[in-house]
Amino acid sequence: MDKKKKITFIIPSWHYYSDPFKHQPFWELYYATHVRNAGYSVDVFDMRSLDNNDFLKRAEKINESKYFFFWIFKTGDAKEIYSISQFLKKKYKNCITAAGGTHVDMCQDEASLYFDSIVVGPGEKSFVNIIRDHENVVLKKVYASDYKEIPFKDTIYPDRSFLEHDKIVNNKLFDQYGDYKGTLVYFSRGCIFKCAYCTYNVPRLLQTKSPKLIKDEIKYLKKNYNIEALLLKDEVAISPNKKISEEILNAIKESEVYWRGQTISIASYEQLKQAKESGCLELAIGVETVDNNVMQIIDKTWQNDKIIREFIDNCKKLDLKVKLCLILGLPGEPVNIVEKTIKFLEEASPEFVSVSGFLPVPGSPIAREPKKFGIKSIDSDWSKYGHLLYRFSDQEDVGLPFEYEKIGPWGPSMNQHQIKENLTTLQKWLADKRMIY
Repeated sequence: MDKKKKITFIIPSWHYYSDPFKHQPFWELYYATHVRNAGYSVDVFDMRSLDNNDFLKRAEKINESKYFFFWIFKTGDAKEIYSISQFLKKKYKNCITAAGGTHVDMCQDEASLYFDSIVVGPGEKSFVNIIRDHENVVLKKVYASDYKEIPFKDTIYPDRSFLEHDKIVNNKLFDQYGDYKGTLVYFSRGCIFKCAYCTYNVPRLLQTKSPKLIKDEIKYLKKNYNIEALLLKDEVAISPNKKISEEILNAIKESEVYWRGQTISIASYEQLKQAKESGCLELAIGVETVDNNVMQIIDKTWQNDKIIREFIDNCKKLDLKVKLCLILGLPGEPVNIVEKTIKFLEEASPEFVSVSGFLPVPGSPIAREPKKFGIKSIDSDWSKYGHLLYRFSDQEDVGLPFEYEKIGPWGPSMNQHQIKENLTTLQKWLADKRMIY
């Protein structure tokens, strides 16, 4: 294939991170590997930069390709990627752009305005089909696949050699535990739960890698990158299915690496013990709120403060560190949520906490029925959908793109100023306690 027929996958700048190089891209590399294995010439352009305010100037460095592909996993990347697609279409008149990802799944009509084709569902087959159909002059607007027809169990792992070594490995992911060379992996995709604020349950099932492929990928990472520790970015790193979780944890244990990841608060003591024995150093749990009424509102009906405390206690018995992930600004939140949260944290004593501002991400139950949750308006400027408010700087202010009615279904609602005050107050308390990293 000549230069003009080349395919380029583009990684966005991740402008909402204070250090966008701390984490590594996955899905762009994963789908680039699939397209390359289908016989095409593929490269990956990385938009990340510590000076990432003007991403169109960085886009000027993108060399000509026939096809430019994107994966919009987070809504916060959508506006940037839309702009890059338009820029490339103008610069390279005959190029073809296409995008998939959770945001595209949820905003198909909108995304269709910015790309020649969109990918709905998984992209393993769709990106290749876009190339083939265009070559045969039968390009379609929408390429849809069903996750059930493309199981994650035996798919290939991404080839990291598309990027430079230092963009795949660093010593930052585990710096609270030691000087470990680490990188990011997914051993599953999807989630079986249906929390009202979330869209990361795409697919609405939990597809896990086979133990063999998990061991193969870790072996590859150890051999080529001297990896010592892995950040599992799975939505649920410890499967609710005890047989599956045991298989995965045994595969990691046999591979002899440290790891940390996110799971759910109903993981059993036995599962936590297996995680510890497999090399787990830390587990994050998305509890979102310490208020039981809010848990009901956001459809975390399987969780309460007692279950969260039991999870933390079990981890302490096993010397597993715990990171609680919280959201402030959720529907029905009481005015004393900060005081209530601090009291809970002081009593339960998790080692780490991350706090985000609530986002009514498109496609979530809350965004689909805002009035039901007392929301008066939602801003569709996707550049405001970075949820890490005030975690790294008192000046950081890129979220809360919504406004509540003064009186909602659960009584008086908080305004933007009150939610921001709560965020800054809690973030400062956590920083003083050295519970943020």
